[in-house]
Amino acid sequence: MSNKDYLLSCINSLSDCRVKVMCQAVVNDERFQIAPGGSEHHHNYKHGLIQHVREVMRNAEQLSYGRPSDVLITSIIFHDYMKTRDYSIAEDGSVIKKQYRKLINHVSGSFGEFYYQAKTQGLLEEFIDEVSHCLLSHHGRREWGSPVEPLTADAFILHTADMMSSRGIVL
Repeated sequence: MSNKDYLLSCINSLSDCRVKVMCQAVVNDERFQIAPGGSEHHHNYKHGLIQHVREVMRNAEQLSYGRPSDVLITSIIFHDYMKTRDYSIAEDGSVIKKQYRKLINHVSGSFGEFYYQAKTQGLLEEFIDEVSHCLLSHHGRREWGSPVEPLTADAFILHTADMMSSRGIVL
């Protein structure tokens, strides 16, 4: 199964059709499908971002005993979405760091993108807050780029699953 098809199958388990549509739009975004997942350390190649997100989803499924919540699935889909603006791929296949990475960064950018879409769709405040917390804390520590540290089970699972993928570990 392709990375895209795998992620879309996970999205199909979401209970709110508005959230499904939001997550499907991310996975169907051509920029998301071709973007690198990083510039130096992990998934630093064309299609690296979607590969990384698939690995994070696989890890999170295992860490949640096969029952990831709607908050967790949504957070995984959105957590690195704005890496599509952090990086691009040069003609020779190398990764280019873009100005967005320093000015805004994918952590706050992915939160902003999710928050805007969620408010536009009229999602419940509690759901928005829980996903927002996961997105803003997914790097785990302030010194690693998170504005807040994980305080919920879903946030901690996302951080752990993300860290594992960044180190080449897939459960």
